[in-house]
Amino acid sequence: MVKLDAPFPFKGEVVWLTTEQGGRKSGPPTPPDGQDYAVTAFVPPHDVATGLASFVLRGFRHGAWRSPAEGRWLVVENDAEQLVEPGSVVVVTEGPHPVAYFHVERVAE
Repeated sequence: MVKLDAPFPFKGEVVWLTTEQGGRKSGPPTPPDGQDYAVTAFVPPHDVATGLASFVLRGFRHGAWRSPAEGRWLVVENDAEQLVEPGSVVVVTEGPHPVAYFHVERVAE
């Protein structure tokens, strides 16, 4: 968990995978109040080997399988292998395993 005072330009919906789908065994995360959820992620057609970078989600309903959310890259810029545009799907991972899909509806400039 982290707390960022930076803009979160990606707006959309996060859908968490169930345990049967390979998601988190404990279900959707519940970050402590005031904390953001830091993980890794990639944007297809890239994968864990070619596009993985640190990613942060916030604003999602704790414990909900599907929820509006905001996202941002932690370190890399929004370009090249990590380019996120409206309509992109960001694959959220814990280690090499996908745990959620973040469907991007808008990218703030």
